[in-house]
Amino acid sequence: MDLDLAQVRAFVRAADELHFGRTAAALYLTQQALSKRVRRLEETLGVTLFVRGRGPVELTAAGERFLPHARELLVLAATAARSVRGEPLPLKVDVWGPVHRPLSLLGELVSAHPELLLELSMRRSLGSALDAVARGDLDVAWGRPHDLGRPWLDGLRRRLVCLEPIAVGVLAGHPLADAAVVGADELRGYGLWIPFEDRPPELTGLLRAYAAALDVPITGTALNLGVEHTIADLRRHPHRVTPLGAWWQLPGDVVRIPLRPTPYLPWSVIWRAGNPHPLLPRLLKVLPGPGTVRFDPAVDWLPEPDRADLPRSVARTH
Repeated sequence: MDLDLAQVRAFVRAADELHFGRTAAALYLTQQALSKRVRRLEETLGVTLFVRGRGPVELTAAGERFLPHARELLVLAATAARSVRGEPLPLKVDVWGPVHRPLSLLGELVSAHPELLLELSMRRSLGSALDAVARGDLDVAWGRPHDLGRPWLDGLRRRLVCLEPIAVGVLAGHPLADAAVVGADELRGYGLWIPFEDRPPELTGLLRAYAAALDVPITGTALNLGVEHTIADLRRHPHRVTPLGAWWQLPGDVVRIPLRPTPYLPWSVIWRAGNPHPLLPRLLKVLPGPGTVRFDPAVDWLPEPDRADLPRSVARTH
């Protein structure tokens, strides 16, 4: 049986998206061409891979069984092609999202260490990246390894790399806009609005724990479409106070104010034990070590699970 790699690639992407329209757009195909590729693959295999509907699709039991082998087939094909061309394989790294610290940190590291060949993705949730790391589809993922709503997978290793400070943002003209810092009392008066309700769970869990610790009311919106969408919502609702990264680039009409105590978003790297990729040890070596983490319990805040990840000397700093 000869399998067509273009058909296999279409199947894998459709299995990830579970939507033929989005898959076709991602592969620069018409939906008809995508459907034809998947149908021909099903004919070759003699099984139905998807339960089709008018919108989303689902994998059949046969599709579920075929998926890990299809992924492995694509990896092997890419490896074979690179090997004959003498090209090194990139380290596949998920940086979570475009505005957070992992992406900028890796940019700095690649500038200093050009031998680091990286292929980046942004899944916006560690939970969605863990399975990919365990399967070998990803070599490294970044994220906060708590409040994921799922058990940790055997064979995965992690290491805390850095803490990203969280501030709040308000529109210019808001009563808090001229404040040098926003404390618990001020925050209680206005509440905290977050541009999501329960996803990604590791981020919502952190922010809800912070609000609960300070007895601050918190509200959320179901749909999160990124920073630009959040700022547009802020402009429509100028009374809101919303969490923002302390290092994000913001438009001139949004004022960023530090919080006290300062909450942090911890970033860990996660990899699979036994991953033979030659660049993995190099990346782990040049990443900042635990000794670079700075945390003062007198003015900084982390929930208990994240404090347990801090180096002992840092966690006891007063």
